[in-house]
Amino acid sequence: MNKWWEWALDIEQKAKRSKSLLENEWFMKTMQNLREQQMNVFANSAATEVEKRENAHSMILALNAIQRELQADIDALTLIKGKGKHRGND
Repeated sequence: MNKWWEWALDIEQKAKRSKSLLENEWFMKTMQNLREQQMNVFANSAATEVEKRENAHSMILALNAIQRELQADIDALTLIKGKGKHRGND
């Protein structure tokens, strides 16, 4: 098997796993609950609790990054499949 084909199969497997997670109600609810917990920490911190707010902010950014990374796997497969449809026109 050539390297391009192995790479494409790897992208497809990652996309399937990522899509499965993003469509999983339990996973998405867990992500939302974690975001809400951190938003509450942020909103309910005292003015002097700068580090607490910074940690909550970092956690929210990390959760968002996880979700973006999973979506990027799906988007990569969509782009590859779209490119493949147009290969005859290159």
